[in-house]
Amino acid sequence: MIKTLLESTFLFACLYMALGICALGILIRIARWFAADIGPRSAVIPVWMRVAAATKGFVATVFSLRFFLFFKVLVLDVMLQARIIKTDLSRWIMHIFIFFGFMLLLLMHALDELVTKKVFPEYYSTLAPFQQLRNVFGLMVIVGVAMAIYRRVRQRGPMLITRYADRYAVIILAVIMISGFLVEASKITSESVFNRMMKDFSSAGGPADEDAIKAFWSGEYGTVFADFKTPVTPELIARGKQLNDESCGSCHAPTKTAFISFPVARALRPAAVPMDRIQADVILYYVHVLACFAGLAYLPFSKFFHIITDPLTMIVNGMSDKKKVNQAGAMPRRAMELDACTNCGTCSRYCSVAPVFRMTGNETILPSHKIRTIRSLSSGKKTGADELRKISEGAFICTSCYRCTEVCPTGINLQDQWFASKELLAEKGYPLPHVWMKQFNASEWSDRIRAGEATREKDVDTIKGRYYNLTADSDVFAPCIQCQTCTNVCPVVAAQTDRKDAVDITPQKIMNLLRLGLNDLAMGSRMVWDCTTCYQCQEHCPQGIQVTDIIYELKNKAYGHFKNIDRTAGNDS
Repeated sequence: MIKTLLESTFLFACLYMALGICALGILIRIARWFAADIGPRSAVIPVWMRVAAATKGFVATVFSLRFFLFFKVLVLDVMLQARIIKTDLSRWIMHIFIFFGFMLLLLMHALDELVTKKVFPEYYSTLAPFQQLRNVFGLMVIVGVAMAIYRRVRQRGPMLITRYADRYAVIILAVIMISGFLVEASKITSESVFNRMMKDFSSAGGPADEDAIKAFWSGEYGTVFADFKTPVTPELIARGKQLNDESCGSCHAPTKTAFISFPVARALRPAAVPMDRIQADVILYYVHVLACFAGLAYLPFSKFFHIITDPLTMIVNGMSDKKKVNQAGAMPRRAMELDACTNCGTCSRYCSVAPVFRMTGNETILPSHKIRTIRSLSSGKKTGADELRKISEGAFICTSCYRCTEVCPTGINLQDQWFASKELLAEKGYPLPHVWMKQFNASEWSDRIRAGEATREKDVDTIKGRYYNLTADSDVFAPCIQCQTCTNVCPVVAAQTDRKDAVDITPQKIMNLLRLGLNDLAMGSRMVWDCTTCYQCQEHCPQGIQVTDIIYELKNKAYGHFKNIDRTAGNDS
């Protein structure tokens, strides 16, 4: 009795300690959301103003019609993971297995006294169908984790980021699941567990009845008895089955229904007796429970914290009005989004400029790496000048196509993150490269290239085994008939009505310069830097010319040239 009391006290102490660490960690993460400096004017917006803005936005949303979006986002995006299934069916299956498997284990197993017994008054953990369901839910988690590991290994590369914290979280989860099945399997084979059950519940009349039940449980339930030498006969089995139905059947379903634990118990039979002597079921139980507590304490500091931040991010972004952006309220939301990122690499795989990474080798071009640099900048970590230049390059090369935001499975407004980081970099004295270059007109740019370039690197990329170099292939732009369709549909041309801000060279003139072999003049056009890559010109071109792709290639080549010449004039500006 004293031993049981001490064991219970120890476990409760560990539980409360884990809950305390978890709660403290969550509070620290939430506090960082309001303290992190993300975006423009972050240094002059105090924390209290951010808290007030977030509170005001929350209250305004709750008491508006937008609040009804909460239920739509909760069901479709949070519970059914609709955003993931749009881009990757296998990843959706993986998430569904892990999420629902683990949550159902939590509710129907770990919290069975508080949840399952309230719903099913006749509940007992060793009865059917609860025994099968526990194995089903555990199998779902194991399959989901195995799929995650396989995908991570198979898609290994710069687009995926795996941190040590991610590995620790997977290890803890694996220990929880494996030890859980081992606990159940060791109990199935344990003679000690059987004897405790017989002492508490059996109505057997004597040694003969005990032998009958042992014979039945050895054959049907998988229990291993060290000194059972009674010959097993059909009559003994029949008597054992009768006694089992009278004494044990009401709370013990056949262990074969535990379709994972039972085969594991069969595999453990050769070692069942020594395991029972050292009380392996008790040891494994402590390993299982303490691993659960360790996972709970580690939750705020691991990748699995996204089970909290992902739903919050989806709900906040799903209910917020994106047309009204309050900087004070946007900062904690952006910080929360950084914690919601799972580094899955989906944004990088769909990024329209990700292929440029193969030419430059700068990982900050990839959205999944770019968000990591934003997290580093927001934490106040000191960053060197070279690293900031790389970050600036990654920010500059984004075309604002919005694809990353659309495919992000956690609903992060990545486009807002990129805009905020660009302005933050500008405040730090690292303006976007095209700001340095747009000060020159086309002819001045051409002169700088000819005067300052010692060597010309070949800007090529391989797509499906062919060289991608549109501006060097006259067959690409030669069909241009100068009809001005590309110029007429260009939103940049339409938006810049002021003479001093008007585009210097329109899209059809860029095509004409290329036909004349004046690539440097075309490269130095402000239009190259103002282009939004909306693809309107390319879609409407009657000759099928890749106008947008050509302009974007000119931008990349111009930046490549710029990196090879003196930056003094640009930096002094």
